[in-house]
Amino acid sequence: MKEQMSIFISFKPDNEHYRVFFPFNDLIENKIDVKTIVPIASNIYEHYIASMRVKIKEIDAIRKNKLLVPARIIWELGDLIFHLTYELKQMSLEIDGLYEHLIRDLNLKRKRLEKIIIFRRYISNKEIIPDSLNWGRCEKGTRRIAEKIQKGTQP
Repeated sequence: MKEQMSIFISFKPDNEHYRVFFPFNDLIENKIDVKTIVPIASNIYEHYIASMRVKIKEIDAIRKNKLLVPARIIWELGDLIFHLTYELKQMSLEIDGLYEHLIRDLNLKRKRLEKIIIFRRYISNKEIIPDSLNWGRCEKGTRRIAEKIQKGTQP
């Protein structure tokens, strides 16, 4: 049995929505039902981008008030990214240039985005992150700290 490969897609901002783009060859070879797939993929992307923007506003508000950002909130932002990619993967879709899309659509710097994703990748459950742990303690050595948390040792 032939394993289904992911089809790379791109999203381009169009007013308050996103247009979906597929490589033409993939459309033909995989016989994609564009009328079905495009609105679903677009809705998934729009939903998660909106949810991530809300989470980023929450983080920015905490920083604006000169408070420490809880590491759990950063994990939640990373988790939204993981859910976005998972839902698209269920449709055999993958974002071509995920980081570039998120940098553009969330107005994040690449290094910040990388740390958020690393933190989420190495911690499977937000409940194991100590309530008292702030993101400032995790920014340097993000992977090492996340691995310690995952193992159950104090960062």
